[in-house]
Amino acid sequence: MENLWQDIRFGIRMLAKSPGMTAVVVITLALGISTNAIIFSIVNGFLRPLPVTSPEQLVVIATQQKDAPIFMNRMSYPELVDFRKRANSFSDLLAYDVTLLGLSYQGKADRFVVSYVTGNFFSALGVKPALGRLFLPKEGEVGDDSQYLVLGYAYWQNRFGGDPEIVGKQVLVNGKAATIIGVAQQGFRGVYTMVTMDGYVPLSRASVLEELPAGTNLMTDRSLRRLKVIGRLKAGMSIRQGQSSLNAIAATLAEQYPATDKGISVHVMPERLARPEPMPNNLVPVIAIGLFLFLAAFLLVLACLNVANILLVRATVRQQEMGIRVALGAGRARLIRQVLTETGMLALLGGTAGILLALWASPGLVESSKLGGGVPIQLDFSFDWRVFAYAAGAMVFTGIVVGLWPAWRAARADVNTVLREGGRIGAGVERHRVRDILVVAQVGGSLMLLIVAGLFARSLKKAQHMYLGFEPDHVLNVTIYPREIGYSEARTKEFFRELKDRVRALPGVQSLSLASTVPMSGSTGADNFYVEGHPTPPGQQPPVTFSNDVDESYFATMRIPLLRGRPFHESDNENAPQVAIINQTMATRFWPNEDPIGKRFSVKSASGPFLEVVGVAADGKYIFIAESPQPYFYRPLAQDFQAFRTLQIRTSVPPESLIAPVEQEIGNLAPDLPIFNAETMEQLLEGGNGFMVFHAGAERATEMGFLGLLLAVVGVFGVVSYAAAQRTHEIGIRMALGAGRRDILKLVLGQGVRFIGIGIVLGLAAAWALTRAMSKLLIGVSSTDPITYVVAVAILAGVALLACYIPARRAAMVEPLVALRYE
Repeated sequence: MENLWQDIRFGIRMLAKSPGMTAVVVITLALGISTNAIIFSIVNGFLRPLPVTSPEQLVVIATQQKDAPIFMNRMSYPELVDFRKRANSFSDLLAYDVTLLGLSYQGKADRFVVSYVTGNFFSALGVKPALGRLFLPKEGEVGDDSQYLVLGYAYWQNRFGGDPEIVGKQVLVNGKAATIIGVAQQGFRGVYTMVTMDGYVPLSRASVLEELPAGTNLMTDRSLRRLKVIGRLKAGMSIRQGQSSLNAIAATLAEQYPATDKGISVHVMPERLARPEPMPNNLVPVIAIGLFLFLAAFLLVLACLNVANILLVRATVRQQEMGIRVALGAGRARLIRQVLTETGMLALLGGTAGILLALWASPGLVESSKLGGGVPIQLDFSFDWRVFAYAAGAMVFTGIVVGLWPAWRAARADVNTVLREGGRIGAGVERHRVRDILVVAQVGGSLMLLIVAGLFARSLKKAQHMYLGFEPDHVLNVTIYPREIGYSEARTKEFFRELKDRVRALPGVQSLSLASTVPMSGSTGADNFYVEGHPTPPGQQPPVTFSNDVDESYFATMRIPLLRGRPFHESDNENAPQVAIINQTMATRFWPNEDPIGKRFSVKSASGPFLEVVGVAADGKYIFIAESPQPYFYRPLAQDFQAFRTLQIRTSVPPESLIAPVEQEIGNLAPDLPIFNAETMEQLLEGGNGFMVFHAGAERATEMGFLGLLLAVVGVFGVVSYAAAQRTHEIGIRMALGAGRRDILKLVLGQGVRFIGIGIVLGLAAAWALTRAMSKLLIGVSSTDPITYVVAVAILAGVALLACYIPARRAAMVEPLVALRYE
């Protein structure tokens, strides 16, 4: 310990003697470590375990239709009951469904993000009440009509001011009475990723509070799959064992209920890896996480290379000191320990500065965004022990990496060679070679980061200018739900009729329409699809197709091209034959080489009732900005009543300017009706299902590309400057023998050009290999996009050449007599 304290005190004195070098090293390491901490905090935010009992035992149980292009994280309640009875590998199965309701209390209505939950929801998770009690296992199950409500902790604080007397009070949920029985524990936000639940309602109340299709019952209909299911594995049970037991149950159910369960497979996934939806065959999230963790780690390696170069220069200066210490009896181990102590202190300072920098930058990582109907996404990227542990590991890594080579050089110090006059010249050849290799690696790595950043930036630009199937500019979306204040169907229809007349009269309104969902809002209808005359093959379930209920003005307001047929008319009401407009992909998939106009399909059963196709619309983007073309159809709102609607307003003025007038008209018609959301279509496209992910990816990649370029430039500048300084005497001799300043400039600049050239070749090869793996993360841009590669090479070469030119020009301007006297 005494020797260790001596090493620490000596190291502090040595670092203090070189404040410039110390500052450069600390800043360099801080940039690398802060970037790693920020990227890991993002990954950690998405994968952080739920604050429940034994979260490692939780798995998501999802179903998938045979040959279905999408993976459905849904199960019906009767299926849940069957699995509960027979799943011996699980200690419990719970289910929930997320929706938007309205809560009214003391005359004030508010939107309310809730989870319908089974009675065992809280007990299975191990969640405790912060106030009152939570649901009992039988509440919310078949036959129960408990009119209870459990509040989320944050909502209790925000809406009710943390009032402890709220338990036992009555409120209105979608116009129906409910009694608050408790508040969930602090820190528990629900189990649906990125959305904080305002409250929890028994599952059995869904049929009372919502508009379900006539003749359907959530608690008894096996074909009504809308429940997300989470299971808790028994202690000692593996996911493979759980999957095996559920496979056997699914096979049995397929035999018992072939009409609804034949062709349905069940999949078990760790809960943390099934966020926000289980997609076992989708490698995009895995690739994205792996790519950015790799890029951050690679940037840290570049920072380490830069620091290693600096420390090698410093080792040259201290070479005589090390030789003298060996001559005085210092052992090799002591020298290694001394160097590693100093580099460890540098890593500690750099790591501490990096964590502080990351803490300062992390609140602005991702801007707030919204999902369907204005549900706020809440991304928690706060630092916890995992992030600090990761940063500490990065500190240890950098301390070891940057100190290994200088420590090894110190241990190899030859006393006779070091102390002999001029001995440093021969010893420097190998060291210069190492420094050259390091700077070439920096240039190549920087180019790779620049190319990745360029591809993400180009992909974002392509995505923002892609054709979406509609025109988003000058469109305002206003989402409202009259049922949350108890409006009946007749009153809701009258409300929207009058609202349209009032809004249409506002200055700047060109056209307006109503729809049950909005593109890229994360919300859409989904229906089974039965084509008349084409029965579903035996052993399969009918395909599931997304849909939207719209009025007769929707296609004109959104400017969606109709390729064939006609739009909806006011006459397409509840008394008229049911009709539909399909998109081009649906027409091609279900009626290939046929005219789909006049064809019929059903969303109820193979025997009808049928909808007649009256038009074909152009394909578009419906749920995610990066989705592939998929079947989609539209129904008239008048033939499929939906109280939850979005008013789309196309304007000739900035759409934001109409938000206040529209809200005023809504308030005049229904003073208690809250507005779920009011935003422009372009703002919506910047949200969670639009460009938000691409923005975040492009920003993070650009930041790392810039830092990589900075490190490479510093490395090139340092090596060329050091090499020129070492050759000052040689330069004096050359100039005395007749060499001109241009010749010296070429001589010094040529060395830097070689570094840059070799680094560019290696960087291009590395980038080509890496970017092929990230092709799934790009839209409209090839992973080998030549424009990106050429621009990245030009930027790197230009900046690096400038870094070479400065020391080359300085060397060329040295006076010959000064150079000849240089030692």
